[in-house]
Amino acid sequence: MSKKRPNILINNVVPLNNGDVALFLSLYNALNNKGFQVKIATYYYKQAIKLYPNLPFVKELGDYKLFVKLPFLKPFLLPILFLLSKSYRESSIIIGTPGGYINSNYTIKNSLSVFKVAKYFRKKTYIYSQSVGPLNTKDKKFLKKLILNSIDFIFVRDSYSKTVLEELNIPKNKYRLTKDAAFLLTSDLKPSEKTNKIAISVRTWNFDNRNINNYKNLITELVKFAVTKNFEIEFLSTCQGLKNYKNDALIAQEIYDALPIKFQKKSKVLSNYFTFSEFQNKLTDYDFVIGTRLHMCIIALTNKIPAFNISYEIKGKECFEYLGLSDYSIDYNENVENALLKFENFILNQITISNKISKLIPKINQQCNKDVDFLIDLIKNYR
Repeated sequence: MSKKRPNILINNVVPLNNGDVALFLSLYNALNNKGFQVKIATYYYKQAIKLYPNLPFVKELGDYKLFVKLPFLKPFLLPILFLLSKSYRESSIIIGTPGGYINSNYTIKNSLSVFKVAKYFRKKTYIYSQSVGPLNTKDKKFLKKLILNSIDFIFVRDSYSKTVLEELNIPKNKYRLTKDAAFLLTSDLKPSEKTNKIAISVRTWNFDNRNINNYKNLITELVKFAVTKNFEIEFLSTCQGLKNYKNDALIAQEIYDALPIKFQKKSKVLSNYFTFSEFQNKLTDYDFVIGTRLHMCIIALTNKIPAFNISYEIKGKECFEYLGLSDYSIDYNENVENALLKFENFILNQITISNKISKLIPKINQQCNKDVDFLIDLIKNYR
């Protein structure tokens, strides 16, 4: 008689940001296609089941307004909530969704404390395709103890994150270097013929001593340069259009409103919400994208559309480094002159870049699938 496959729960999912959708959907599809029973623990549960009624969502343990007002209560209530949740109780394996939330710019205990509870109840625990760091001293101590005692294995998606774990003296048999999980996604969509339209995603970033006014000026100069090269601009983001979530269309509108009229005539702010499939289809309208949101770039690349990255965190720079596209990644507060030189080079090399990513992305996808196979081997050896 064949051994019954363990039930898997992917936790800490946010389905309102198309970048996050790309991440959890990639892992869910990979495991589901291998025949595992997988559920997805999500924040914004009621909204999630309306947006994606065919996905097996369950309520995330932290999805209560009480924790927004009184976050210090969460560690004390998690064990009770865990026992009350049939989905968590009956799952043999808890996998932290891919992303970049192990960072001291966020409250990492809110995202990771559930693993201590899961391990107490003898669940197998994994975190898949995460960025790790930068971390302050307090978070370093917390994460090291958590990985050693409560997380069976962690996959990190860039070399910087791997170095953070090495500096914490995490045993090498506890982690593996992979790439961004969104590269597990494949697409049969075909980009339109040359349209002379480009999409730009923008976002605020209030950490790491970044200057928002310098960033707005940078975007303004990129828009002006693109328009002089006969491109039309549409501001579009993976994160927009919902009243109860971050809306990048707001800063896009600020930048648009400050443009001289002749550049406004060639620009437009798209402020409506797109589901993930709608968003992918929309990207095929453009010759290329400029992405401050990293997954604006990655979703474009998985659809064979060139992307120019504005890196607000180390994860953007790291991703374009391992893709061999670092010439087309700039800093959130990049010197304008340097940025325009790189951007001009990007525009001039569109054919070369398109040919490169057409060959590159399938190879990256194969590498990511091998890492999923490694995860599945870990799961199959579940005791």
